[in-house]
Amino acid sequence: MTKLARLFHNADDVVDAWRDALKHRDVKSALDIWLDDDSITCVLPEGHRLSGHAEIREGLERLLSKQALFLEPIACISHTILGAAVYDTTEAVHLRADQIEAEFFLNITLVLLQDSQGWRIAHLHASRSTDDTFDAPSTPHGLH
Repeated sequence: MTKLARLFHNADDVVDAWRDALKHRDVKSALDIWLDDDSITCVLPEGHRLSGHAEIREGLERLLSKQALFLEPIACISHTILGAAVYDTTEAVHLRADQIEAEFFLNITLVLLQDSQGWRIAHLHASRSTDDTFDAPSTPHGLH
């Protein structure tokens, strides 16, 4: 992570920056909002577990190589305590900015930690929702 990365004073701003980076297919900006630590992890919708900046970069490059992703939050529950925040969201995924109907839905859990550089993502887990498994968040813990 670059030492000149933006300082986020609010965990919500990090989540918004994540969505914005996906929308602009901006892998560098997406990586800048991750914790500067080798223990970061990410599970992208295809199910592979990625660890560390190098693996997450490769996964994001693969994910965004074909098209941008426009995420529209449908439901979100978050809990913040003592420098840690957990977001459990259900998001509609659009492949074009002008697309009205969702292409598919994702259940996303984000774990953010606050350090000297502000709020950063420590873990992200995204899994596809189907009609059978669609589950808008309903509890404050939301880990899946």
